[in-house]
Amino acid sequence: MCIATIYLDDGKQREEVMHDVVQLEAEKDGFLLVTLLGEEKFIKGRLKSVDFLREHSVIIQKEKY
Repeated sequence: MCIATIYLDDGKQREEVMHDVVQLEAEKDGFLLVTLLGEEKFIKGRLKSVDFLREHSVIIQKEKY
């Protein structure tokens, strides 16, 4: 099982949005995140990087509106 930590990157800093994420679903302008315990959160942005080997992390680039 792969459990990831999701970070939001605004180009200047990276902040943790959610940990223990087991499901990530692409939506129109962002991603629905679901944790191991079923907690859900939606964040806007685009996928920047995924590292399941070392950091178990997903980086979402915050869109500039």
